[in-house]
Amino acid sequence: MDEHNTFEELLAESFTTLHTGKVVKGTVLRVTPTEVIVDLGYKSDGVIPRSEFSEDTVTPLTELVKPGDEFDVFITRVNDGEGNVMASKKKLDSQAGYKLLEEALENKTPVPGKITEVIRGGLIANIHGCRAFVPSSQVAGRFIEDLTPFKGQELNFHILELDRSKRRIVAGRRELAALEVQQKRAELYEKIEVGTRMSGTVSRLVNFGAFIDLGGVDGLVHVSEISWKRVRKAEEVLKEGQTVNVIVIGIDQEKGKISLTMKDAAMNPWNGIEERFPVDHIVEGTVVRLAPFGAFVNLDDGVDGLIHISQIAHRHIVKPEDELTVGQNVSVVVTAVDVENNKISLSKKIADEELGYYTPEEPQYEEDEEVVEDDAKAEDEATAEEDTADKNQVDNDEAN
Repeated sequence: MDEHNTFEELLAESFTTLHTGKVVKGTVLRVTPTEVIVDLGYKSDGVIPRSEFSEDTVTPLTELVKPGDEFDVFITRVNDGEGNVMASKKKLDSQAGYKLLEEALENKTPVPGKITEVIRGGLIANIHGCRAFVPSSQVAGRFIEDLTPFKGQELNFHILELDRSKRRIVAGRRELAALEVQQKRAELYEKIEVGTRMSGTVSRLVNFGAFIDLGGVDGLVHVSEISWKRVRKAEEVLKEGQTVNVIVIGIDQEKGKISLTMKDAAMNPWNGIEERFPVDHIVEGTVVRLAPFGAFVNLDDGVDGLIHISQIAHRHIVKPEDELTVGQNVSVVVTAVDVENNKISLSKKIADEELGYYTPEEPQYEEDEEVVEDDAKAEDEATAEEDTADKNQVDNDEAN
């Protein structure tokens, strides 16, 4: 050793020589919410701002790194004016990540990533240290309106486009999501059968019912299977994200469909219906719906009966509205109970006679049997058309 070397010279030689663009090893000294301080073997410590540490803007820095961790850093500025050395870890991660993503694009292999942001039109994912855009159409096998729940999730992606010069990366997982659903559906089919009771989460509401997430696979509860009470729209009683108990009532593995019900047979309001509403007895009810062929009257929760138009009044009426209004309370006689099909036939005309409401001065109208048969046929056809329309809508929605 040269005896003429001064202490200052020896100290200077022990330090790493830094310049902008150099890559050096850094050891973490401390971590704050906004920056990471690293030992670079230089006379000044390095400062890595939050924005230059990782593309992950969700996880706190204190969870991403800890004192003692070692990694390479890229020197962006030797002196920021205050004697600090500014460095970047993200830049090196991005450079290495681009190479991995180029290989993934060429080989069409999936790569892991983490959703860091929800933006208009899709998501931003951190994939191997690179910022990638995931269009909303590529997030899942079907369109999802609210992408917020995906933030923070770690998923696999395919690289669809990559332009390093423009720093543009487009990723997607629609095909991967479809494969995941197929796998989960196969696993679910092995565990369930008609009659299986399970819980699920309402994933989507539609006009004809609700789709229930059974653990990565959706089953459908038709609007008619939501409650024993009459439900016109699923949103009247359900909301997305709600946990519900369901029973499997149909499995079509070929079409990938699972039909569900929320109606527990033990709670069926039609149980013991003949004892509760005996034939030839007068009962009270409320008009809940008018149809060309008659009026539906609610007798109890989940129990509606039909007054055929011929049984509404002693006079001839063209339509039920001529005599009745929705919400009107009426006294009716039970004329027939069809337990198998959950139908009750009612007569206001007979009840009026027994209660003395009918005045003999009014001419009694005798319904032509052919007219009654035609109206009954119209009722059945209307019901069939509603069922067909619902089925077509289900098929179209699931196809999309």
